[in-house]
Amino acid sequence: MGELHLQKYVLSLDLGSSGLKTAIISDSGDVAAYCYEPYDTIVLPDGGAEQDAETWWKLCLETSKRVIADSGVQAEQIMGICCDSQYFLTIPVNEHVEPLMNCISWRDTRGGKYNREMMKGFPAVQGMSIRKLIKFIRYTGVAPTNVGADALAHMLFVKHDLPEIYNKTHKFLEPVDYLTSRLTGRITASQHTALTMMLTSNRNWGDREYCDPLLKMSGIDREKLPELLPSDGIVGNITPAVSEELGLSAETQVICGMFDNQAAIPGAGIVDLLQGLLLVSTTLSLNGYIDSKKTDIVKSIASIPSCLPGKYMLLCEQGLGGKCLEFHLKNVVCHDDALSVADMPEDAYERLNEMAAEVPPGADGVIFLPWLTGSYAPSENRNARGGFLNLSLETNRCHLTRSVMEGVAFNSRAALGSVEKFIGKKFESLRFAGGGALSDVWAQSYADILKIPIHQMADPVQVTCKGAGLIGFVRLGHLKLEDIPERARVRKTFKPIEANFAVYDKLYGQFREIFKKNQSVFNVLNG
Repeated sequence: MGELHLQKYVLSLDLGSSGLKTAIISDSGDVAAYCYEPYDTIVLPDGGAEQDAETWWKLCLETSKRVIADSGVQAEQIMGICCDSQYFLTIPVNEHVEPLMNCISWRDTRGGKYNREMMKGFPAVQGMSIRKLIKFIRYTGVAPTNVGADALAHMLFVKHDLPEIYNKTHKFLEPVDYLTSRLTGRITASQHTALTMMLTSNRNWGDREYCDPLLKMSGIDREKLPELLPSDGIVGNITPAVSEELGLSAETQVICGMFDNQAAIPGAGIVDLLQGLLLVSTTLSLNGYIDSKKTDIVKSIASIPSCLPGKYMLLCEQGLGGKCLEFHLKNVVCHDDALSVADMPEDAYERLNEMAAEVPPGADGVIFLPWLTGSYAPSENRNARGGFLNLSLETNRCHLTRSVMEGVAFNSRAALGSVEKFIGKKFESLRFAGGGALSDVWAQSYADILKIPIHQMADPVQVTCKGAGLIGFVRLGHLKLEDIPERARVRKTFKPIEANFAVYDKLYGQFREIFKKNQSVFNVLNG
């Protein structure tokens, strides 16, 4: 027990796309206690998608109390709280940090028409004025999306379609800043969490200014945007109400939060430039650090200010990742309908992994298209959709399952070359995290499809919680940044199997052809 009392801890809250992960992280990088609570996305007509921010907050309090109790850690050992979250979401709140409506999800496209109207002009690329694109990219490094999957589009939707809510809005917040504001009573953001609003200056790491030219172009009122704190700063102490609710000291500090990808990178032990992380959680992304602001508008790749001093995070978001396998499980394999004969087994994902292993690499030619909510990097098309191709009478659920994993990996391969050109270096290997990294079949498929070693993290699901916790210790002065890599452990390295290259090269070539040749079909069906 003496050693326990010498150790320090951080309460880590990871608000993901599908659920909340809450953990107690030790300064040695261990997870002392962990729990997960799912929540739903409310799908609305005309491209609407929302989540209930009040439910988030209630779950944060409930799960925090649970992991504190389960860990057996004393309140005085918990140094601080660090939050990370999904991003490109928007919550209008009043001055008491109370939501005025549901949070608008990254899946919501209702504001796309306002982005397109704001950005129209000649000459244009992808329907957007080149002059306006240059202005956004010069300041922010990113640009408004045609589809409207960004916070600026969400704010414009509220302003034009929900003017009563817009007029009552004290501040617009990303989910991570909503959590830190609820915890402290101080409504703030930082350079990297306000980036999704596309109204800040990101030319230099640490800038804390909104841009008047972009505010003027958008029509968003400056007073509705939160105060910007240093990206490596501390918001403040928890409120007396939170202190009493959680049983923590009133001096417990809340660290400036970060996006989930921002937390996952150090959670996987990456703090240096040009190392790569493959993150297959609900969504799919390639991440890492570079030393400057860059943008490839055609390929939808950018670098944005990170939560680490002087570093920019590689941003290559590709849409859905692990959600594709969840879709397959819940809508195809175990759908609750008239043919259901039993409830979904608790070990359903383990069984999917076993099913995928029963068929050879390449799934006997079955190809899965993973664009269930549209495609993003390296080719954006909001009308693209998913499907299975090349089925035969011999095709079964095992083929379909393996093809889902391989289809997501093909999507990563589609982006990898563009990412490597963007950063000016080829990855010699990638670290693999997120729920998808629980699958050995998926890890080996990635190694074979990308033709590089894949390092499967030992605790891939907790990697974001760990990263937030470890960054919390650094911010509180308890650890140094260079202490982080030794606290992230690799479970297994999957080396490429050369015998599988030919079948995957053939299928990948057709995967790309399917996307190119079906643009008109996607646009007619879904445009």
